[in-house]
Amino acid sequence: MAGVPGRIFDVKGRTTVPGDPEFGVSGHVASVLLAARANGNDARAALDLRYDDALRDRLESLGLDLVEFDGEADTETAIADCGVAGADVLYQTGAMGIEPITYLLAPSAAAAAERVRDLV
Repeated sequence: MAGVPGRIFDVKGRTTVPGDPEFGVSGHVASVLLAARANGNDARAALDLRYDDALRDRLESLGLDLVEFDGEADTETAIADCGVAGADVLYQTGAMGIEPITYLLAPSAAAAAERVRDLV
């Protein structure tokens, strides 16, 4: 799967990426997407966002279906255990030594980009 290396960030109101998309640079996001697909979700694109309660609330206000998964369990097992078939967003709030994270799922990379654009 292809991904953007590093983080996408804002510089003076402009979206900036550190490099062009490459294959194999986002193994963890790819594993989340594959686990979601293996459990009935038809998403073909995913991206990760910093988790915080305000972001979660904003995603809910956009009408997206959010599913929380256990951050302490193996990601694939946790995703299989939480019912992700119709989810637009998967998130976990962190645990000891585990960063809280939000995964935005979408039918395409363009749709994922649109959803992120809706957040700002």
